Amino acid sequence: MYQRTDALVLKSFDFKETDQILTIFSRELGKIPVVAKGVKKPQSTLRGLVQPFCYSQFFITRSGEMYLITQGRINEFFGNIREDLDKTLQAIYILELLDKSTVERDPNPPLLDLALQVLRYMEGNPKSSIYLRFFEIKQLGLVGFAPVLDGCCNCRRTDRLYYFSPSSGGALCSDCAPRIGGKRVMPATLAALRTLQQSGLRIIPRLRLSPAVLEQMEKVMEDYLEFYLEKKLNLKEVMRTIKKS
Repeated sequence: MYQRTDALVLKSFDFKETDQILTIFSRELGKIPVVAKGVKKPQSTLRGLVQPFCYSQFFITRSGEMYLITQGRINEFFGNIREDLDKTLQAIYILELLDKSTVERDPNPPLLDLALQVLRYMEGNPKSSIYLRFFEIKQLGLVGFAPVLDGCCNCRRTDRLYYFSPSSGGALCSDCAPRIGGKRVMPATLAALRTLQQSGLRIIPRLRLSPAVLEQMEKVMEDYLEFYLEKKLNLKEVMRTIKKS
């Protein structure tokens, strides 16, 4: 039986001489492996729609534990992102987060919509690291790991929030941090993350953040993500290396 599904291509690797195995994030089925048979042949009609961060409509059929792609069409290709190295790396990082924060066959349509929303915004706007922080913090909420940013994780007080602890679940006040442990953060960093957590994408152009705050936001989110996902974010080091070169 054939099934139609809209999905974002997360990653792929070669299989046999002319095939590829893809991991796609489907609206109806969640994250699933699919086989694109003959996709590496020059005349294959599937070649365009199996590119990473391509949003496509697939017609698939079940074959044991895998699915086979029979045909499909491209919904969105995000061509402007592909022409910019920084944006391309940011998009691939979003795919890495999607892959590492989800399990197979567990649909999460709001998470797919979030990824598409951010990719569309990146497609039509200047590059910015804020898109990634927005995606990270919204994604954490959608998979059940939202950090506490509006009060101390331990005592719930809402002032003197000068620390952050991934193992505690978010912000800590200056009284609790010495006993529990946490890294010192600037109030502006927590305020910016809290704004992203509570707002939509339209807030991004209105944010005016210093380089120091942007850098600390990235570090705070990276530590938090790696703690809760229990996985290293491989692309982060690549992005840092390219940024320095």
